[in-house]
Amino acid sequence: MIEFIWIDWNRSKIARHNLSETEVEHALRTGKVDLTGHHPVNGEYFESLGQCPNGRPIRIIWRYDVDWDGEQKAFVITAY
Repeated sequence: MIEFIWIDWNRSKIARHNLSETEVEHALRTGKVDLTGHHPVNGEYFESLGQCPNGRPIRIIWRYDVDWDGEQKAFVITAY
């Protein structure tokens, strides 16, 4: 199961779109990757389409990142 890295920065970005961590995690786990891209500084990223538990469709922009203990996890850039 995919694990997530949450910090104040990405929490505030999803909150601006009235989304919680739980909603975004559910949508990413049950959704599908729609697009991929490459950022010149941060590397490869993904755009996924999914649904919150209440049925709200959302798009999640995310990338793989390594946390403090060296494990690869999902870092959500934004969701709307």
